Amino acid sequence: MGGPLSDLQGLGLAWARFAPTLAIVPAFGLKALPTPARGILGIALAAGIYPALTPIAVEQSATPWFVLALEQIVLGLPVALAAAIPLWAATMAGGLVDSLRGAQDGSGLAVVEGSRATPLAILLSLLASIVFLATGGPARVAATLATTTLGEHPLLAAAHALVAGIGLAVAIGAPLLAAAVVLEIAFALIARAASPSQVHALLAPLRALGLLAIVAVVLERLANVLAIAVRDG
Repeated sequence: MGGPLSDLQGLGLAWARFAPTLAIVPAFGLKALPTPARGILGIALAAGIYPALTPIAVEQSATPWFVLALEQIVLGLPVALAAAIPLWAATMAGGLVDSLRGAQDGSGLAVVEGSRATPLAILLSLLASIVFLATGGPARVAATLATTTLGEHPLLAAAHALVAGIGLAVAIGAPLLAAAVVLEIAFALIARAASPSQVHALLAPLRALGLLAIVAVVLERLANVLAIAVRDG
């Protein structure tokens, strides 16, 4: 039977297992929360799964605690990647659109990680985080973390999560990139037909508005893709 010490060790192991999720999943705050607040949030989340890890602290009491904690971090990494990748894919898609339309003026906003977070990247990151929270993402993460074992090859699972993330990024970004190419060709033809008139100053803002209009049209489908990816992850 475990006593108060083993319960405390179990809570510490649960916090270590949650640590990768807190570190890389945008829905849990990232730069929007100070580090102490994220630590407290980790303890609160760990309290929900620590009974599942207390037996580990009891059965492996001869093993140094930091070794057990390192093992829990490795176990938590695939779950963190599976939860974070759809959210980061949405952020990167927003950054792609902003890059195509030449907007990089949101780099000073401390909402998501990265010094070059653009306005639309932040917007889609918040959208993905809302989808994650509204569809029970934290509960699924906690349930998965509570049942993960070393026998499930965590590093292989992490590799599968990364591969799935590449596919998701392509699924989100490719249509936007294709639309940008079509707009670029169309405006190039217009500019050539209007030569020698100087229409470039007019076409630049129209191209940006066209990209934003395309994003507005596909936003609902984008949200559906994100919801499916978050659920499957």
